[in-house]
Amino acid sequence: MPNLCSDLGKGQSIYNLGVKRRSVLGTMKITAAAVTAAFVFTAVAGSADHVRELLEKDRWQEALAEARALVAEAPNPAASAALGEALYRAGLIDDAGETLVPVTGSDDASARALAQLGLVRVAQGKDGEAVALMERAVAAAPRDSWVVYRASGAARSRAAAIGLLKTYLETAPSDDPDRLEGARGTIRLYTALGERKVWVPVASPERLEVPLKPLVGTGGGYVIEATLARKKKIRLLLDTGSTGLFVVERAVKKNGLTPLSLDTVFAGGGSGRAPSSRGLLSKFAIGGLEFSDALVTTTKDEFDPQGRIHGVLGLNVFSGYRVTLDLARGRLILEPCGTDLTGTPYWDVAGQMLVGASTSPGPEGLFLFDTGATRSMLARSLVDRIPGASIEGSAGIRTYGGNVAGASAVRGVKLRFLDVSSTGGPMYTSDLTQRSRLGGVEVSGFLGMDLLDGTTIVVDTRGRKLAVIPAAKRD
Repeated sequence: MPNLCSDLGKGQSIYNLGVKRRSVLGTMKITAAAVTAAFVFTAVAGSADHVRELLEKDRWQEALAEARALVAEAPNPAASAALGEALYRAGLIDDAGETLVPVTGSDDASARALAQLGLVRVAQGKDGEAVALMERAVAAAPRDSWVVYRASGAARSRAAAIGLLKTYLETAPSDDPDRLEGARGTIRLYTALGERKVWVPVASPERLEVPLKPLVGTGGGYVIEATLARKKKIRLLLDTGSTGLFVVERAVKKNGLTPLSLDTVFAGGGSGRAPSSRGLLSKFAIGGLEFSDALVTTTKDEFDPQGRIHGVLGLNVFSGYRVTLDLARGRLILEPCGTDLTGTPYWDVAGQMLVGASTSPGPEGLFLFDTGATRSMLARSLVDRIPGASIEGSAGIRTYGGNVAGASAVRGVKLRFLDVSSTGGPMYTSDLTQRSRLGGVEVSGFLGMDLLDGTTIVVDTRGRKLAVIPAAKRD
């Protein structure tokens, strides 16, 4: 689902290419070369279209191989644009950016190349550049459904985003049903909100330390306490894999909730589509950090059958801070983002915190950094490429929306991220195609608490850096 960016500045680098014609003979040669180039461009454009057809069918590995061959055989802006899209879908986000920069500087750059580079910049946290690129893309192709849908996430206002999404619905009525439903849900929410600000800071302490309590009986997970209107206390699982605040309706209904719109949340459980409602909480506070008009997604279904938690909370509420999750000592620390954090980059795609991790044996990939998962999960598409991986009996995994259909245990794989690694014990596997398709990048799995429990996790929300310090290396 598109995410609305705030008003940000513009910035772009444009260059023009020209050809000097010095004689009649020179003109004839240039004209012949231009005709030849036109035929090459037509062939390349057709192949670029085939790359995109493969991407739409989730055959991203084939698309990437074909796009790379295309650029090697006939270098051309159309081929490079297709390669950029394939690299992004494969989870090679920075590589996609390097491929697209040279073909987006000219005045006649293709709209798709501009929009795809805009998505790269959003993922990298360079929102100002993303807005400018998306606006150029829409100006070049105002009725291209692929372009306007992507550009809606970087619109300068909700009204502008609604306009782009309506154009998308008009021009792509037969597109992916989940994508269409996501667009309709965003229109309903933005129409209800207007230009009203959400998550309005009331109190923002420079430093804050609050308790984190382990979620007993689950083998992982930590709970934080929040305060609503009427001094209502709720317990939330601190879930780095969550895109926001999700709460069971009964816990907030009489405690400052203003309903806004109906929505569909695309989650891993049940059918993969969970009916939900959106609303605003008049007060939401964690210790001395307090907000008004906090945007919340509610559901009638319980998050925990035993009632130990009322919902989940992502890290976006702590945007602007350096966030430390000291899981061994049970504390959350918020501090200013200061000097550069020694760690690894993370990318934000559709609200997902994605990091690079490796399997042994097997390939590397992008993984959702997920403190809300008791055990790590591997995408079935990744497991199929790991030599010696053994898929065993079905596994019962409950997430938002219900039990994960088709989940199984998998053995024979080790997972490594920075200085932490799994023991080689069982992990989970399931089909993550829907998540990857809607987010636009291949998600190879989740990094869960079997890797992260007992560590100290530091997230620099401004610099987009992440560090995980094992207990053995902590002071």
